[in-house]
Amino acid sequence: MPKSANKVKKSFITIGIIILIIIMLFCANYLSLLFLTTTEKASTSLTSNSLTIYAISFDKSLTQAGGESLAIDYRKIGAGGYVWQEENYYYILSSAYVNENDAILVQNSVKQNHNIETSIIKLNIPSFNLNVTVDSDEKKALQKALNLYENVYKQLFDIAISLDTNVYNEISARLVLNNIFSNANTIVADYKIFFEDVESLNTLTKYLEELILTLQKLCSGITISTNQTMSSLIKYRYIEILAQAKNLSLES
Repeated sequence: MPKSANKVKKSFITIGIIILIIIMLFCANYLSLLFLTTTEKASTSLTSNSLTIYAISFDKSLTQAGGESLAIDYRKIGAGGYVWQEENYYYILSSAYVNENDAILVQNSVKQNHNIETSIIKLNIPSFNLNVTVDSDEKKALQKALNLYENVYKQLFDIAISLDTNVYNEISARLVLNNIFSNANTIVADYKIFFEDVESLNTLTKYLEELILTLQKLCSGITISTNQTMSSLIKYRYIEILAQAKNLSLES
C-alpha cells in the first residue's frame, strides 16, 4: 500500500478517535448535568438548639437608659455590661454561661474580688424551626446557618475566659476572633447562594446579616463605651448575639 494511503488511513483513524472522545465528553457532561438537575428534594424539618443560659447580672433598672448609664462603670472592670430586657426590668449582664455551676463560681469570685453583690438570671433562648423542601446540599448549608448563633456564642465565650485567665493576650485573642469571623462569613455566604432570595427565609437572612455585622464590629475593635476592656467587649458581643438568637426565634 502506498505511503500516501497509509497516511490518509491514519488520519481517518485519528479523526475518528477525536470524534469518539468528543462524543464521550458530551455524554459525560450531559449525564452530569442531568444528575444535578434531577437531585431529589425532600420536605424536612430543621431546627436550631434551644438554650438555657445563666447570666450574671450586676444591677437592674426600670428603664433602658438607666441600665445603659449603670453599665458604663461595670464595663471598666471587665463586665460585658449588656443591657438585657427581661419582663419589666433591664438587667446589666456581665457574662453568660450554659452551666449554672460556672455562673455560681463566677458570682462568688465577683463578690470576693470586687465586693459586688450579683444575681443570676436564667435566660431561655427558644429554638428556631423551619419546614422546608431542600436537597442535600441546601440542607447542609441551612443547618450550618441555624447552628451558627450557638457555635459563635460558645467560641466567643471561650475567648473571654481565656483572656480572663491569661491563657490569651489581646493579640492571640484577635487572631482567633478573625478566624471565627472568617468561618461565620463563609457559612452565611454559602447559605445565601441557595436562600438569599427565598422570601420565606427573609427573617433568617436578616438576622444572619446582623450576626456578621456584630462580628465585624468586634473584630474592628469598636467599643460600646470608653475604657472598655477587650474581655468586656467580647462578653458584650456574645450576649448581644444571644439576644439576636432570641429575637430571631420570637419573630419566626
